[in-house]
Amino acid sequence: MEGHKDLSGQDGDAQTEKNEEKEEKEMEGRRLPSVTTAQRKSKPFSVQFELDFMQCALFLGSIFSRTWQLGLPRAVVFDELHFAKFVTLYLKGIFFFDVHPPLGKLLLALAGDYTGFDPRLETDINFDRIGAGYSPDFPVYQLRLVPAVLGSAVVPLVYQIAAELGLSRWAAMIAGAFILLDNALLVQSRFMLMEGMLLFFMCLSILSLLKFRNLGHREFSLQWWLWLAMTGLSFTCTLSIKHVGFFTAILVLYIVTKDYWTMLADVSLSDFCLWKHFAARAGLLVTVPMTMYIYIYYIHLSLLTKAGPHDSIMTSAFQASLEGGLAALTRGQPLYVAFGSQITLRHTFDPVPGKPCWLHSHAHVYPIRYQDGRGSSHQQQVTCYIFKDINNWWIIKHPEKDSMVADDPPVAVKHGDIVQLVHGITSRALNSHDVAAPLTPQNQEVTCYIDYNVSMPAQNLWRVEIVNRDGGDDKWQTIKSHVRLVHVNTSQALKMTGKQLPEWGFHQLEVATDRLVNQDSTIWNVEEHRYTRTPDKDGQIRDLSQAEMIPLEPTHLSFFDKFLELQYRILFIQGDTEMEHKYSSTPLDWPLSSKNLAYWMHPVTNAQIHLLGNPVVWIAGTLSIIIYAGLFFFYLMRQKRGFQDLPTNEWHQFVFIGDLLVIGYLLHYLPFFLTDSTLFLHNYLPCVIFKVLALASVIDHLDIILYRVPHGSVIVRYTILALLMTASWTFYRLSVFTYGNVDLTAEQITSLAWRESWDFLVHLRVGF
Repeated sequence: MEGHKDLSGQDGDAQTEKNEEKEEKEMEGRRLPSVTTAQRKSKPFSVQFELDFMQCALFLGSIFSRTWQLGLPRAVVFDELHFAKFVTLYLKGIFFFDVHPPLGKLLLALAGDYTGFDPRLETDINFDRIGAGYSPDFPVYQLRLVPAVLGSAVVPLVYQIAAELGLSRWAAMIAGAFILLDNALLVQSRFMLMEGMLLFFMCLSILSLLKFRNLGHREFSLQWWLWLAMTGLSFTCTLSIKHVGFFTAILVLYIVTKDYWTMLADVSLSDFCLWKHFAARAGLLVTVPMTMYIYIYYIHLSLLTKAGPHDSIMTSAFQASLEGGLAALTRGQPLYVAFGSQITLRHTFDPVPGKPCWLHSHAHVYPIRYQDGRGSSHQQQVTCYIFKDINNWWIIKHPEKDSMVADDPPVAVKHGDIVQLVHGITSRALNSHDVAAPLTPQNQEVTCYIDYNVSMPAQNLWRVEIVNRDGGDDKWQTIKSHVRLVHVNTSQALKMTGKQLPEWGFHQLEVATDRLVNQDSTIWNVEEHRYTRTPDKDGQIRDLSQAEMIPLEPTHLSFFDKFLELQYRILFIQGDTEMEHKYSSTPLDWPLSSKNLAYWMHPVTNAQIHLLGNPVVWIAGTLSIIIYAGLFFFYLMRQKRGFQDLPTNEWHQFVFIGDLLVIGYLLHYLPFFLTDSTLFLHNYLPCVIFKVLALASVIDHLDIILYRVPHGSVIVRYTILALLMTASWTFYRLSVFTYGNVDLTAEQITSLAWRESWDFLVHLRVGF
């Protein structure tokens, strides 16, 4: 009985506990709606804040490594030679030309203006060579801080990109750590250079794209619109810093277009819904970026209103719109070209961009025979000369009058008029005839006629054709009018061919006539202009009455005219073409970190800075691109054989990551094989981001595959640890070339030259 009582007592206690637990659960069930659901319903918005300690640690390490001793060396490092100078020109309002878009330089100039730096008060600013010391008042630290901070943000952005791709936190960690430990990315972010800012906006555009795609289940929500807009704005900023950002824009548009193409197959979506998606993408990824890109140039041109050292690259009309320079030279000149005008004719669209030239002649004649044995006219040479010279002046003469003096009032030359052009110094008329040109025998020779060869009579009549005349105004205007001079006898147009004459032509540029009239090479404009006049009875030369003059102020040129001309110059001018450089490299030198690039060296000691990639990071990243592509083709062949190694969702994600990273890598790498410009290692840095992310993706994928293999995950973890330790040791060893703060001996430098292709510097006599 006692045993039964005990047992029943235990059962009673157990039942009591169960009843109490049930009541508690019921109470919790009754309380939960009042505590959580009701509260949530009462709040229209909620904010969730998550802190990733690994991401924060990577960011803090990045900030420290990129800002430590940022002001040293206080001397010009590599391309700071140009960008520091551009900052001073911005703050002075002086026009300059650069082949890169202006956003990065504008950010540096904004930092300089924020510090209160005024280059107009400086007398010892000197950017004439790499290694030159900055003046005491130049804000070196503040200007370098802009790319340093933005470059530091690349590390957490890469980490977050890996997380948005669905990779494990281990894989995201190694991606961020490898970016942190790469010496080349660190160096490029520490100075007044463009790549630190470029990589920031490139990574931001990729992250924004992934955020936008991952919100596909919340289409047209506020966050959806935000990340779509951020995608367009960020890749526009990338493009507006350097034109290599164009490939980032292409990558983003490719992914978005491919996603939209997939949406078209979804029959559950209405036509109206598809049109909304199309309009949203077209507006925020095409229209807004184009508008923003143009507006950045509007700011650029609004700040640079004064003539500067690069004016001659631009057309006469562009130069005349700037304060000083050509505007000062041509103001008060006659507006309309007349019979009796003295003019200089500048070639409007330079066949050799960046090298303007003027129609020129001199007393020397063509050789009797050219180098290929063809005979010439042996008449006076006519060339195009790249310098302003007294021999560039010509007089517009009426063909039916002997006088070369302007009438009072002047008789303006109009579209379709026939004129003669008389060389001002030699007094011989511009001529052309049926003789092959010196370097382009398919064209006719152009000379100044010398009347000693009766077999070649003068053929010196030219018809003026104004290309850009407005409405009913057919008058030939100084600077503004673009004209073609068509030879009357042969109907061929005066042309600058761009070919350089040999020594007998003083290496000036060839001028000929071409039967193909409608081409840019046949367009000229009057740059300098004055009327030919004779003294009156008192010996005075008075102004002609009723002669309209160019205003004293700079002439007006619309923003879009300036913008389009600047785009043309940027597109066709290659400042580094055929330029030899000791540290130039080819795309084949980049993937395995086979080359370095010297940035700075101490004038006395062996302390030096080099752009040099971490070999562990670069080699592992390159192999990962190959492995990822290999896995893709392997799975593809297996699918053809009927094997499905990955579930459908995982396969689609695998393909998408390949689209983003492998194609992104190739987009930023392969085009350099097609360029003839001088290339440097920093051109490869955007590819480093893609291949490091590819490395993280390969590690994550192998972790999934090896999960079922005994100790497979352990192998992956130890591989990650080994890579991180090796990369950290390599980073530490090469950091002496990253910060340039260690005086190295020749033996130490030799010991760090791990590859024969690395070229470090050594002072022959240290300390002297």
